[in-house]
Amino acid sequence: MKKKLLFMSLVLTSLLSSAQFEVRDKSDDSIVTDGQVLSFSESGTDTTADYNWKFKVTNTSGSDIYMRIFVDEMINSDGSDFQLCFNGICLNSISLNSGYPSTPALIAAGSTNSAGNDFWNQSTSGIAMSWTFRFQAFDASGNTIGTPLSVTYNYDSSLNIEESEFSNLEVYPTSTKDELTVSSNEDLSVEIFDLLGRSVKKTNVTSGRDSINVANLSAQPYIIRFTNEAGQTITKKIIKE
Repeated sequence: MKKKLLFMSLVLTSLLSSAQFEVRDKSDDSIVTDGQVLSFSESGTDTTADYNWKFKVTNTSGSDIYMRIFVDEMINSDGSDFQLCFNGICLNSISLNSGYPSTPALIAAGSTNSAGNDFWNQSTSGIAMSWTFRFQAFDASGNTIGTPLSVTYNYDSSLNIEESEFSNLEVYPTSTKDELTVSSNEDLSVEIFDLLGRSVKKTNVTSGRDSINVANLSAQPYIIRFTNEAGQTITKKIIKE
C-alpha cells in the first residue's frame, strides 16, 4: 500500500510540474497546444486585424513562475517588422535564439498575464514567412521548470483558398455523449485536447460527412484541432456529456 501511495505521489508531482502554465487565444479563449500553427493570409498595420494575434498566459501551478518567450526559428525573415509584446514590453524587431523579455515576467500562482500581449507580422513584402516561438517557465533561481510550449506564426498570402474551405467546416452537436459529426470540404487530421492542453485522442476525417467517436472520453469540455494538408489549423470547442 505504501508503495502504491508513493507511486501515485510521484505521478501527481510529475503532472503538476509539467503543467506550470497555459497559453490561450484572447479572441475566443481557446487553449493553444504545443506545436500549433497559427496561419494568416494577410499582414500589415491594422491593429484590429486577426493577424495581430493576442494571447494570454496563466500560471496554473501553486507557486510563482517567471516566463520568457524564445525565438527558435524564423523562415524568410530577419525578424524586422515583427512585433512581439509581452508583459508590457513591445519589440518591433526580434532576433533568432533570443528570449523576451530580457527580465522574465513574474506570473503569480493562479494569475493571468494578458494586457497587450501579441504576435504581429507588420511586413508588407508579400513573401511567405514563419516564426516559431517557445514559451518557457522558470523558477525564482532561473531554472527551467515545467514543459515548454511551442507555437508557429505562419504568413502566406496564398492561403486564402484553404481558408475559404475551412469556413465550411461544421462540427455538431457541440454537446454529445458518444459521437460527433464533421462536415468538411477536405480531408483533415484531428487532435482532441482537454482544457489542460493534454492530447487525449488523434484521428482523421475524410471530406464530406464523417464522424468522430468520443464515447471513451470523460465528461468535460474539450478543444478539437483540425489540420488540413496545407498545415492550416482551426479549433472547435465541444462538451462531452
